[in-house]
Parts: sequence; C-alpha cells; structure tokens
Amino acid sequence: MDGHELALLIDERWSTLRELKEISARQMEAIRGCRMSELMRLLSDKQLPLQRLTALAEKTRAAQGDEPNQRRWESEAQRQRCRRRQEECEQMHLELLAIEAECESVLQQSRNDLQQRLQRVDAGRAAANGYARSEHAVTSGERLDLSSS
Repeated sequence: MDGHELALLIDERWSTLRELKEISARQMEAIRGCRMSELMRLLSDKQLPLQRLTALAEKTRAAQGDEPNQRRWESEAQRQRCRRRQEECEQMHLELLAIEAECESVLQQSRNDLQQRLQRVDAGRAAANGYARSEHAVTSGERLDLSSS
C-alpha cells in the first residue's frame, strides 16, 4: 500500500474516531441526565461509525505487513502528517475507551441507586401492608380479653 492510500485510511479513521467521541460525549450527558430514550438513540447512532472503524482496521491491517521504509510517499510532509494523525487516532481511541468505562460506571451507579430506592419503596409498602393487616385485625370484631384474673 502506498503512502497516499494509507494517509486516506488514517484520515478516515481520524474522522470516524472524532465522530464517535462526539456521540460518546452526548451519551455521557444523556446518562447523567437520566434520559434513557436519548441514550438508546445515541447507542444506535454509534453503530455505523463502529462498523466503519472495524472496516478501516481491516484495510489498514494490510499495510502492517509492508516495510515502512519501502512505502512510497508523495512527500516527507505527507508522511509526517500521516504519522501525527495516526498518533492522534491512538490518543482518541484511548479517550473513547475511558469515556466508555466512565459511562459504564455511571450507569452501574445509577442502577444501584435505583435498586436501593426500589428496595426502600418495597420495605415501606411491606410495612404499610403489615400495619393495615394489624389495624384490620383490631377492628374486625375480634374481642380482646381485658379481664384480670
């Protein structure tokens, strides 16, 4: 693969990663704002860029077997620009992984908080039901023996 083809692939990867970062930032906002329908839409929106990223990885894998010193470049400037873009891609990829981990953590905490609130509601409901049953038993015509022996 020549330098021009590789540079085009790297540029497309860079653009795709940037798009994913933007979607992921909105994803985090939706999670923090408890906007689950928006979160589902954003997760759906991420599918095409993720598929594109996978396809790009397959295409660039072909270049990994090439001898870098044998690759033809239009200019040294193009080669350096491509190298910088590749480094930026690697940095964005790491940032995306961190965002995804944070999203997962925030969702997990949100789920735990919801679970605790539901448990408190259930406990309150059980206490209210227990109180209602005991109230019913006292007023249901049953007699208490209040005589002394």
